[in-house]
Amino acid sequence: EVMRSAAKIASHVMTVACEHISPGMRQCDLVAKVLSAQVSGVAGLGGDTTALCPLILAGEAAATAHPMWTAAPFEADQTVALELGGACRRYNAGLARTVQLGKGPQKVFDTAKAVTEGLEAVLQTIRPGTAAGDVHRAWQAVLDRYGLIKESRIGYSIGVGYSPDWGEHTLNIYKGDNTILQPNVCFHMIAVMQFGDWGVEASEAIRVTENGSELFCNFPKELHIKS
Repeated sequence: EVMRSAAKIASHVMTVACEHISPGMRQCDLVAKVLSAQVSGVAGLGGDTTALCPLILAGEAAATAHPMWTAAPFEADQTVALELGGACRRYNAGLARTVQLGKGPQKVFDTAKAVTEGLEAVLQTIRPGTAAGDVHRAWQAVLDRYGLIKESRIGYSIGVGYSPDWGEHTLNIYKGDNTILQPNVCFHMIAVMQFGDWGVEASEAIRVTENGSELFCNFPKELHIKS
């Protein structure tokens, strides 16, 4: 229940970020709005500081795992991945989406399609009794169709967390991992492809249910385009 509250805040935070991001705006100014939304919360829910700070993957930092924001302005036609989240009573729900500021090359849209399809394939695979490695295999099958390669894990357990990390370090969604998913296990599933100065990312905070999965957040997975 607390994770659901954190996710409501996370969805609100992503809405605020997507509404305000624009070419010419400094990264730090967007993060100021994100932090305000995270702490103010939504619908009567007050928020905490998330255990992982807001992450902006753009420009030189697009291929970095956990880059700190800068004072650099967003650029026209730039692809920006936002890894944000919400926290309630120290429970964290991560949420990542990608924004295309104006025009972008076709490879961005093709990659976004692959990432979205891969995330959907993962969601269809999650259920009690399934091994973490089998979930990863569903993701990799989609990447194979698109000729893409990602060597790192695509998910990890999430819940109670304190700075600087919201992962609980008990579960990894990775090839060959034989950990069996159980009901009420919660994890952050990250579908991301990074290519030097740009990347596409979409993530979900997920609970394993008795017969499938529950998405904690409610926000469109597709590439968010701002003209």
